[in-house]
Amino acid sequence: MLNPQYSVYSPPLTNWSYAAAASGIVNTTTAVTIKAAEAGRRCFITSIQISAEALGAATELVIRDGAGGTVLWRTKIGTGGLTTGEPIVFSTPLNGSTNTLLEVATLTASVTGAVYVNAQGYCAV
Repeated sequence: MLNPQYSVYSPPLTNWSYAAAASGIVNTTTAVTIKAAEAGRRCFITSIQISAEALGAATELVIRDGAGGTVLWRTKIGTGGLTTGEPIVFSTPLNGSTNTLLEVATLTASVTGAVYVNAQGYCAV
């Protein structure tokens, strides 16, 4: 049986997870780092969970490769929010570049209400 610390496709992995801040992302377009860069490794996102309170303005939520970098994934959140939450599993993980952080951001300030993002993944050579 394959040890869960190893993958058929890569050397030993380091798992990581990010839990949303207690206040969430509120009325800002400032990005939040969900995974710091690891020297010589690229980081992957295997799943996320999103929830949002009712928002004063609709927004796009993006996951980016690097600070202000390439958008790897995006979704729209309407003013009604996502009160029941939205779990998303990436059957093919989102992959960042080597030596690069991963971040999440709302592209339009929400005016009122908060957006919450949890993320999980791994880093490998």
